[in-house]
Parts: sequence; structure tokens; C-alpha cells
Amino acid sequence: MANKKNENNANKTNEELVSVFIPKQSRNDTERFVAVNGERILVQTGKTVEVPKRFAEVIKNSEAMAAVAARYIDANASM
Repeated sequence: MANKKNENNANKTNEELVSVFIPKQSRNDTERFVAVNGERILVQTGKTVEVPKRFAEVIKNSEAMAAVAARYIDANASM
């Protein structure tokens, strides 16, 4: 069982890196907390950085959901 765990950790360290850009939302917004299955990283905002693919997917999904929420708010603001 320990071997399998070590193999999983080795695979995670060799994971493909993906470039992501998270825009700053304010002057003091310097980094964003991102977590996947208990692993966490801080991603610098305002510049393109490379992160493991699993974290890039979470960032992409977060941006997509923020866009959906903004459209919903705009559509229902005048009700």
C-alpha cells in the first residue's frame, strides 16, 4: 500500500504545468488560494504563472462560474 501512495505522489510532482492568468480585483489582491483534494497553493495574481494542471482546471471553473453569476445578477437586477 505504501508503494502505491509513493507512486501517486511521484505522479503529482511530474504533473504537466499549465499557464494561467488571474486578474487582480483590487490593488491589494496579490495572490489567490486554490485547493484540490486537500492540496493547496497560493497563485500570484496580475501575472501569468504556471501551475499544475489540476489547479488550472479549478481556476478555469471558478472563472466560468463567476461569469455565470455576473450574468444572473445583471439579468435579475432590474426586477
